[in-house]
Amino acid sequence: MSATDTINTDYDRRALDFLARLGAQPAVAFHENGVATAVREALTEIGVKWRTDNFGNIIASLAGADPSRHPPIAFMAHMDHPGFEIVGRDGDYLIGQALGGVPSGSFVGGVPLHIILPGGRRVPAETVGPHGDERERRATIQVSGPPGADIPIPSAAVFDLADFSIEDDRIVMRAADDLAGCGCILTALSVLRADPPAGDVYGVFTRAEEVGLVGARLLAEARTLPADTLVVSLESSRTLPGAEIGGGPVIRVGDAGSTFNSDAESALIRARETLTARNADFRCQRQLMSGGVCEASAFMAYGYRSTGVAFPLGNYHNGAPDGSIAAEYINRDDYLNGAALVTEAARQVPNRWDTAFSRRIRQVPDGMRARLGG
Repeated sequence: MSATDTINTDYDRRALDFLARLGAQPAVAFHENGVATAVREALTEIGVKWRTDNFGNIIASLAGADPSRHPPIAFMAHMDHPGFEIVGRDGDYLIGQALGGVPSGSFVGGVPLHIILPGGRRVPAETVGPHGDERERRATIQVSGPPGADIPIPSAAVFDLADFSIEDDRIVMRAADDLAGCGCILTALSVLRADPPAGDVYGVFTRAEEVGLVGARLLAEARTLPADTLVVSLESSRTLPGAEIGGGPVIRVGDAGSTFNSDAESALIRARETLTARNADFRCQRQLMSGGVCEASAFMAYGYRSTGVAFPLGNYHNGAPDGSIAAEYINRDDYLNGAALVTEAARQVPNRWDTAFSRRIRQVPDGMRARLGG
C-alpha cells in the first residue's frame, strides 16, 4: 500500500498542485521572485498570514490553540536552486556566473538554458563553453536568436529542463531541491489551518541557500523566530545508504557540519510512530545526511533546537550519473509521506517526549535494578 492509498485524494491533489505551481517558477539564488510570488499567492489562498523580512525571506504563521503551554514549531525550506547569473557581456556572448553547486557538465558547450527576464518570460540560450579561469566557475552563454543585448544584467539563467511532471512513481523537476520542501510546507499549513495544533506553527521560505545558507543565516541572526522554536529544515538531498529513493522521507539527524537536536527531532519521531500505528505501510527513514549542510545548521549556530527532513534525490543538482545535465527526481510517495510527517509533527509537539524509545529507556526492569543493589 502506498501513501496515495492512505491519504485522501484531495490531499494528494493539493500537495502535488502546490509543487507543480512552484515548479513553473524558475529561480536561482538572489532571483527567487517567481517562486516567492507563488508562495505568497498559495498562503493567501489557504488563509495563512505571512510577512516578508528585510532579506526577502517569507515567514508564514499559524496561531496554535494553546501556545502558552507549548513551543512553536517552524518548517523551513529554500526557494532557490543552483544555476547561473548573467553578470556581463563578451561581444555577442553573455557571461554566466555559477551560483551554487552546478555540476561540471554545466560548463561544456551546448547545455540548453533559459534566461529569465523580469516578469518571468524565458529566453532560450545555451552554453558555449567555460569563460576565463575555471576557478571562477563562469560559462560563456549564447542567446538562441538575436544577440543578447536586451538581456538585463544581472539576470537568472536556469537549465532548460522539465518544470514538473509525474512519471510513474517519480516526480521529475528541474528543481526538486528545494521546491519539494516548499510544497510540503504549504500542504501542511493548508491542513493545519482547518484544525490548528496546540502550539504555533511557522512556515519559512528562504532565499540564497545554495550560495551558503545566506537567507537562513540572516534570519537566525535576526532572531526572527521565537527563541524556543523547534526548527525543522526540509531539503531534497543526495541519496546515501539508509536514505534511499522510495524508502520514505528521511528524518535527518545531522549534516556535514552539525549533529542536530533530539528535542526537535522527537516531534518527528512521535509523528512517525503515530502515522505507522495508523498504517503499518507508512514509510520513513532516519539517517545522518553527511553529503552537505542544510539550514538546520544555521539555526543550530544561533542556539535554536533544530532538526531536518530530507527527500532522497536523484540527479542531485541536475547532475546525471553519466555527467550530463538532467532533471532531478524524487519518489512521489516519499513526498506525500513527507507532507503527512511534518503535518503530524506539528500536532505531536506536546507529546514529543512520549516515544516508544523514551518510554523503554526510562523503564529499568526490577530484576536488573535489584542486581545493581537498587
